[in-house]
Amino acid sequence: MSSDAVQKLHQAFGTLAPDALAECQSICATYGLSAGDLFIRWQTLLLNRYAGDAAVQPTRERLLEIRAAVARDHERSLRQRAQASQTPHHPAKLSRNRERPAYDKSSVEGLLQGMAGAAAAAAAASRDAPRTPQSARRVGLLRGTPGRARGPQEMLSPSVFAQPSPGAAQYKTRGNAGRLEEALHQDLLAHVQPAAAAAAAPAAVVVGAGQQRAAAGGAASSDESGGEEAEAAGRLGRPPRMRYMFEKTAVRTETLNRRIERLAVATKAAHGVEALANPTYPHQDAVTAVGRVVNAAVDDGAAVAGAAPLSADALFLETSRRLGNGRRIALDVRAAASYALFPGQVVAVEGSNPKGAEFAAARFLELPRLPHASAAERCSDPDAGRPFSAVVAAGPYTLADSLDYEPLADLVAHAVEAAPSVVFLLGPFVAESHPLVRDGLLDMLPEDVFAARVSPLLERLCAGLPPAAAVYLVPAPDDLCCPYACYPQPAFSRDLLARLAVPSAVQSLPNPAHVSVNGVAVALANIDVLFHLVKQEVSRLPALTDRLPRLAWHLVEQRHLYPLSPPPPDAPAILAEHDASLRLHAMPDILVVPSQLRHFARVHENVVLLNPGCSSMRVAGGTFAKIHVLPPSAVDSAGDMVDAAPKTYPADCTSVEIVRI
Repeated sequence: MSSDAVQKLHQAFGTLAPDALAECQSICATYGLSAGDLFIRWQTLLLNRYAGDAAVQPTRERLLEIRAAVARDHERSLRQRAQASQTPHHPAKLSRNRERPAYDKSSVEGLLQGMAGAAAAAAAASRDAPRTPQSARRVGLLRGTPGRARGPQEMLSPSVFAQPSPGAAQYKTRGNAGRLEEALHQDLLAHVQPAAAAAAAPAAVVVGAGQQRAAAGGAASSDESGGEEAEAAGRLGRPPRMRYMFEKTAVRTETLNRRIERLAVATKAAHGVEALANPTYPHQDAVTAVGRVVNAAVDDGAAVAGAAPLSADALFLETSRRLGNGRRIALDVRAAASYALFPGQVVAVEGSNPKGAEFAAARFLELPRLPHASAAERCSDPDAGRPFSAVVAAGPYTLADSLDYEPLADLVAHAVEAAPSVVFLLGPFVAESHPLVRDGLLDMLPEDVFAARVSPLLERLCAGLPPAAAVYLVPAPDDLCCPYACYPQPAFSRDLLARLAVPSAVQSLPNPAHVSVNGVAVALANIDVLFHLVKQEVSRLPALTDRLPRLAWHLVEQRHLYPLSPPPPDAPAILAEHDASLRLHAMPDILVVPSQLRHFARVHENVVLLNPGCSSMRVAGGTFAKIHVLPPSAVDSAGDMVDAAPKTYPADCTSVEIVRI
């Protein structure tokens, strides 16, 4: 392999042993994998085999396991292609119940006899004592006795779950329950523990005002009509208009053009640039240009199926209509000392274009930061500065081979013991990607599963928390209980919450959510944007060396909660018409970005970047986060454990603990 490929392997994995590096090179050369694809395979092995433990190093023996898995996938794809080319395609007949007896459709007597036999069998079964089915996996977890209607609780009676799943037995015998996986400012929390005893006090939560408070000018721009419509619809108790299957290309292109224009205006003012140049024109001297990074295999903002990931050798810079008539030009980054780029990223770059065919970037300028809420605004809020605590968890909340929600039950026990002021539960609650759902073994509506399994645990949570504590649910694009498989998503409607049997004390937030808790701005983006970005980012000596926090920082830097464009083919629909809901209008104090990648909690430029992890990882317990925000006065009195400078930002007063369920 070339030295560039070896450098990418070291950049993705870190320092590799010689035998491990040789095995990585062999796998990539044999199966045509890039360094990023092999790193994703390694992350998957860590999650499935070692519960995401970062201390496990990529040795040659472990890489041989990845080679075997890649070989199996390669052989399977070859067999499928051979069968598809030889076997004629016949559309499969749809059946609502595979076990339904075959009737003679031409004989009415046969149909009636079959119905009578089923009724007799149902009557006999109702007289017999409850017994465990021969194969709970074959009949489905939620299949009851035929012949009479059953409620959700009866369908999920203990007789149906007499035999626990293998995953449940493995989950109960785990030895890492309650282990502290990662901590941020834990020494601060321990030093001021007496002052933090009031953390369970009531917290003032303002929904939708966490980011707009410091918006420049204080007025909504003309392209924020979608956000105003959503807010008005929320006051009426109904979701906004979400026509996510009728989006027009012109709306998407106009949204991308405005995104470039907004950052171009901010960059020009922050760096004192007299005039931004058109990078597609020849320029002998160094000029400053603002545009959007795109891949070579991009057509009108839509991903090309099977296209290669972004590469430093195939970069293009797309201009806005005002700055360059929307044209694209090849971007040469070989002379740039530091960068971290992904498709859809708006960048400010200095460089030249001697021949008019390629823009040679000399350096990338730092985009101007959004303002934090000022001290005067915090002082005007009577609740600002009060301590509070929060628990943040993300789905899935059940194991991969059952729908018993054991991790959610343990999470509720942890939350009741912590007694936080606020609890944020981020979906999915009934995931579309769950194996039992994906394989068609669910014989019950997702709303009934939620009402039978999740709602009782929510009632237990509300009963165990202090009376003033608040519990919020956030939907997810993968959640079958939410009628909108897109991003952004409105909050659960009142009618839907009633059908889900959610306790009245539990409230719902949109996705993404912008909230203010005692004057602390919190942004929650419940979509795995980190997993989408990790496959697309290319970098060289970035300022933020930790890769996962750097991916989260892209959202703050781009002022957008899904800056990747185009999204991958398996991602949910990103609604350009509701782009105002995805924009950041002020710097968040805490940014929550749940992902299946490894959990983390970091502070960068006075922003807490947090990935609480998933509550369940197949048949293993996941992680959740406990947040403690202390008053600045208590932190300043901690003595030698903190700096002598006064604490201005909530990030200086925030402690985060990521705990294993």
